[in-house]
Amino acid sequence: MVLLQTAFSFTDAIDYLVDIGVYEVFLPFLLIFAIIFAILEKTKILGADKSNINAIVAVVVGLLVIVQTGIVEIINTFLPRISLIIVVILMGLLIIAMLAGKEFTGLKEGALGFGIIVTIIAVILALTGTPGSAAWLTPADRDALLRIGIPLLIFLGVIWFVMKGPSRSNEDGGIIGALKKLGGQIRRD
Repeated sequence: MVLLQTAFSFTDAIDYLVDIGVYEVFLPFLLIFAIIFAILEKTKILGADKSNINAIVAVVVGLLVIVQTGIVEIINTFLPRISLIIVVILMGLLIIAMLAGKEFTGLKEGALGFGIIVTIIAVILALTGTPGSAAWLTPADRDALLRIGIPLLIFLGVIWFVMKGPSRSNEDGGIIGALKKLGGQIRRD
């Protein structure tokens, strides 16, 4: 009797997991379950030491989510893209740390604001892009970014211009500081 020897292939294993629904059912369920359970445990909304009730609620919410195939498709599209963005940001921070050495204390003022804007744009791109598309921006994406981005930049510029005082300290300068000052004035009124 001759034994057929086949090489083990991770690609075949992954294809098998896809075929049995691990990526479409099990992983989204596990993710939603873990997030809901953690939130319920942390906030103690249903009471202290009620892990069994928290687990039941998390299971029900997880099962309700995976029934909605549209939501599962969004999760399966969004999370890998955000993971890629996180990896790119991490690599950028590693390069900055390597070049700056021990002197680097983080992004300040304008650089932090610019970084936040770039991150928001990256998240919008991750949410709006279609899977498998070669182009970074479709015409609809460009229109959406222009309709949202330009007024937002003008709004943040006006806030910064209006809120900056004659003497700005390093801690409260820039767009972030202006938004903090604006928030403080709104709370006082």
